[in-house]
Amino acid sequence: MLNNNRLVRKTHLKKIQVFAIVLAIIAIYPSCTNLDEVYYSQLGSDNFLKTDEEVTAAVGAAYSSLKFFNSFGNLFTLIETSGEAGLPGRTGGDWLGDGLHVRLIQHTWTKDEGNFSEVWSGYYAGVNDCNRIIYQLENLNADKYRSYIAELKTIRALWYLWLIDEWGNVPIIQKYDVPSDYLPKTNTRLEVYNFIEKELTDNIAYLSKENDASTYGRATYWTAKSILAKLYLNAEVYTGTPQWQKAADACEEIIKSTKFSLMDDDSQNFIAQNQNSTEAIFAIPYDAVHTEWTNFLPLITLHYASQQTFKLKNQPWNGLSVQTDFFNLYEDKDKRKSDNFLWGPQYTYEGAPLVDMGYEKDTTLDPDGPQIIFTPTFTGTVSATARQCGARVKKWEIEIGGTGHTNSDFFVFRYTDILMTRAEALWRLDPSSAEALELINQIRTRSNVDPFKTLTAQEILDERGRELFMEGWRRSDLIRFDKYNDPTIWKPYKSESFRKLFPISSKQLDANPTLTQNPGYSK
Repeated sequence: MLNNNRLVRKTHLKKIQVFAIVLAIIAIYPSCTNLDEVYYSQLGSDNFLKTDEEVTAAVGAAYSSLKFFNSFGNLFTLIETSGEAGLPGRTGGDWLGDGLHVRLIQHTWTKDEGNFSEVWSGYYAGVNDCNRIIYQLENLNADKYRSYIAELKTIRALWYLWLIDEWGNVPIIQKYDVPSDYLPKTNTRLEVYNFIEKELTDNIAYLSKENDASTYGRATYWTAKSILAKLYLNAEVYTGTPQWQKAADACEEIIKSTKFSLMDDDSQNFIAQNQNSTEAIFAIPYDAVHTEWTNFLPLITLHYASQQTFKLKNQPWNGLSVQTDFFNLYEDKDKRKSDNFLWGPQYTYEGAPLVDMGYEKDTTLDPDGPQIIFTPTFTGTVSATARQCGARVKKWEIEIGGTGHTNSDFFVFRYTDILMTRAEALWRLDPSSAEALELINQIRTRSNVDPFKTLTAQEILDERGRELFMEGWRRSDLIRFDKYNDPTIWKPYKSESFRKLFPISSKQLDANPTLTQNPGYSK
């Protein structure tokens, strides 16, 4: 049953307080923004961590690192390779650059792409932050700070969930007191899987089971269960041995806790002040002022002239567009289609036709003339398509008169995903499972589409895609269903199977020659 009658868990003031803590961290503890190299052992001032406030700020640094997940190089790399959306080159050369985005879309990337080096370094910078703070707290008073240490190990396990999913065989680094010339060696994917599972099962008892303002944005018992659910859901990919029952059980505990529930309206999960969502299991807080460097979705997707539609203070960049195949997954009556996408004729805020004076005069590219009409299909090529082509992303609220940076928090784990994860696991165990069907249909009914009468693999995959658009899980879903390499409109061929794993970049291999390159990529 849909239920939105819960106490408000976090006010706008609370979000301001969160960012005050982040700013305090920056002031107290110097950070390195250059992700080209990760320092595995580099302690800060000896005068730090002398008070409870400083300990809290130090732990907060690990949470601050998570904002990297939603960065341009990371999340957008995932969605471009998974067929959700992409940054096609526009006529005139906009967004074409050196062809990186085309290579990501068409699965022709090389090991030398800067994105892979940046993401690898960003993930390990997050791991390193956790290791450093764990080391400091254990040396201060391991018993006193046991719950903080459990939180940090849970965050570290989340970084490794992303690492095992994108690279497979990666180094496990869990110590901070290592020699200055330390070069970590590659562990097998099975070893990484076992490490993540053990880290969570060993520490979950020390995590809070509360779900209120005090735990919002923090790693809780339910966060750990969600990581385990994801790990088990993809266990067959990661280890060769499925763990459907374990995935179903982890989700069942979250569901039976009654700590979370579906919002009556899915779009309320993505409003500017979405911190009161009853679906948020683990959120990364964002703010249009303090975290604009990672949270610029409206700017990157809207047409230059869309500034007039939303009265934005900054001009958009006319980039990210929904891939046609993905747009077509939605029925017209699906509420999520109008919630997630912007397409068709565009107008100013006052209602006048929105005009692009730089439109292509070639009618084969743009038959619509100067008025901007976002078309779900693309003319030209992926390297040179018309400026107006492509439905645009509006899943997260675009605030009228705003800067173009969103105030919406990003939900890493959402209750809807847990319902669908349990449904899929039960279906894998028994394709006739009535509970699996009922769980999926809860979500479809909320979205104003007809319930399924039976479940198939394609229906489960498509429904996950429709519901979790751009939330970071589509790539692993496609790999699990063996669809990741299939042809698309922009990639009209089946790509090589080895691309289910990303390459370790040349920059990382040069810095650490003990690393083992993934198969299919030259060292």
